Amino acid sequence: MEITRVTGGTRPEFFYSVLRNCGCIKSMKRGRAPKVELPPRIAKVFEQKCFSFPKWCHVWDFSVEDARAALQEEFPPGNDVRRADIHKAFRRDFPERYANIFPGSELCHMPVIRLKAGLIPPDTDQIVSMAWSKDGEYYLASLYGEEGIEGIGETWIDAVRDLQQVWWIHKGIVRLTTAIKTISSWSY
Repeated sequence: MEITRVTGGTRPEFFYSVLRNCGCIKSMKRGRAPKVELPPRIAKVFEQKCFSFPKWCHVWDFSVEDARAALQEEFPPGNDVRRADIHKAFRRDFPERYANIFPGSELCHMPVIRLKAGLIPPDTDQIVSMAWSKDGEYYLASLYGEEGIEGIGETWIDAVRDLQQVWWIHKGIVRLTTAIKTISSWSY
């Protein structure tokens, strides 16, 4: 969820699939995830984000039962470090929702990462060049002044579409890298 928010994405399922396919996240067991009874306010958060609670737990390496139990309680959860970690993860992924659901939590006063304006030049400022490959097999679209941001395709339209996808991924990487540097500079 944090990756989705920081990169400006709208659906976490794409990032979940990418991370799973590259081996950063282990695959879940096959079959339907168990139905989990969550408090309505928490269930609504996952419904609106179109991401399942069991997948969210899996990404964070929480058991579904532990996460459900922790999110039914206010923070701080006593001396239970695992429940505290669950609250911190939920707050990190859904800061506004967390503040509404748990208004008295001390976590609500921690800083939140926000996208910074100006990290990436707007799409309207980009110059795209189009070339036919040297071996004559595909079109190559590239951004002027941006080394390594290229798209390929059988037609020039396909090459531009591919370039657009690469550009979105590049924007996400820049934003995520900046967010990681920002988090690393915080002291708790």
